[in-house]
Amino acid sequence: MKFDFKNKTIVVTGGTRGIGLAIVKLFQEYNAEIIATGTDFKELEKLNRVSNNGKTKYLYLDFRSTESINSFLDYINKHNCIDVLINNAGVNKVDDITDIDNNDWEWINSVNLSGPFLITKPISKIMKKRGYGRIVNISSVFGVVSKARRAAYSTTKWGIIGFTKAIALDLAPHNILVNSVSPGFVDTELTRKILSDLEIKEIIGTVPQGRLANVDEIARAIIFLCSENNSYITGQNIIIDGGFTSA
Repeated sequence: MKFDFKNKTIVVTGGTRGIGLAIVKLFQEYNAEIIATGTDFKELEKLNRVSNNGKTKYLYLDFRSTESINSFLDYINKHNCIDVLINNAGVNKVDDITDIDNNDWEWINSVNLSGPFLITKPISKIMKKRGYGRIVNISSVFGVVSKARRAAYSTTKWGIIGFTKAIALDLAPHNILVNSVSPGFVDTELTRKILSDLEIKEIIGTVPQGRLANVDEIARAIIFLCSENNSYITGQNIIIDGGFTSA
């Protein structure tokens, strides 16, 4: 299957590490112009220095800051053409419901759920003017099933699937396809930050394929959904979990 995103402009939030970075790299291979975001200034500077012949621009975006959001949207609104939006930025903190800090609840909701809304609204307007667009929201298997100590995270990931299905209906008449992807357990910095080696080993034991996913496996599915090969899939949640939710 051939992919080519030449003359296409792609926005990827949370594009400096993990799944987001894998998505950016794959779009780079397929000739896209990319606007990626992150929150680490030093990392953004480094990535801009080694950018893909100037075809990838890394920008600061903190969903907890109104000033940061407005600055990013000012930049986006100068573009007459945004072809693809990947709402990938996400955070997690594991806590029992009795221990969740209110500030953590607000933080997780602002990044995982409010953030996609704030970005999708103006970008979908740009897409509607052209009668074309592809939007992929990154959810999680914990937006389909859940687990103890995941109340905040599951709430946002369940919400992003609902958001996906609703806006897919709003945007379908404008040739804008909207889907979500729900990765299972992926070998990323975030996974290893919130889980111990023992917990990761235990999780692997629950996955029928007997391993964590790698980031490229997730990125390849997203590329397909955003490509010309997809002309009719919209409003769907694609689960990529090695069989975890089927077991």
